[in-house]
Amino acid sequence: MEKATGTYYYSGKSRLKTADFSYEPGTGHIYEVIRVLNGVPLFLEDHLERMHESLALVGKASMKSTEEVRNLISLLIKANGTKNGNVKFVVGESLQDGILLYMIPHSYPDEMMYENGIATAVLKLERTNPNAKIVNTSYKEIVAEFIKDKGVHEALLVNREGCITEGSRSNVFFVASDTLLTPPLKDVLGGITRKKIIDLARSVGIPFKETDIQLELVNELQGAFMSGTSPKVLPISRIDRTEIPSSSCQIITRLMKLYDAEIDGYVKKNS
Repeated sequence: MEKATGTYYYSGKSRLKTADFSYEPGTGHIYEVIRVLNGVPLFLEDHLERMHESLALVGKASMKSTEEVRNLISLLIKANGTKNGNVKFVVGESLQDGILLYMIPHSYPDEMMYENGIATAVLKLERTNPNAKIVNTSYKEIVAEFIKDKGVHEALLVNREGCITEGSRSNVFFVASDTLLTPPLKDVLGGITRKKIIDLARSVGIPFKETDIQLELVNELQGAFMSGTSPKVLPISRIDRTEIPSSSCQIITRLMKLYDAEIDGYVKKNS
């Protein structure tokens, strides 16, 4: 159950409302979490393109145009009196008129986490239909319990072939032999940040490869990081008991700077 206090939300034909409300995530609901920075919804076009793709994978039609969603988010952030945060956009047949749009609590990594990296642990778990961003409450509960039990920041999912596929709420990248590596798209949710990082790496000539990431590779890594809407490019300092020198990896520090510049450019262009 997700709860929001004093949060404005939009539901289909209704206008923006202000009320305390609880949302019970429904199995099969499609959603996107969009970061808002200085009043600008970051990479909105990419998020909505992925939502349309997720809807198509489960045989549903698109609900709103990019401009409609942009205007609704603008109204939402003004109504909440904030220019920074995360907005959740949900589409599902059990919702009134099919959609729900509201601001959610957010947590961003602090400066020390970017400098020193975060601890992770591997979890043998596979998501069904990994290419679609679909609500799955049992999956979230399993992961949350695992992360709490291990005392780590993120769980790295491992499939039945013994390959790391993605983080529980992120994509993952690795550096070995001076090459940037990430699991193939067929096995993961194609994150917006993931896409931007790959484009940036190619644009500056960083060697890049999509490939299966066997667990044994962990011992040979020069670095690793998770990527996502909230964490951006966040170095990984440990996978289980193996220490990873990500903070000193030049490829990772370069990508962190490039991605921050990409965000700055988008915000300036759309302000």
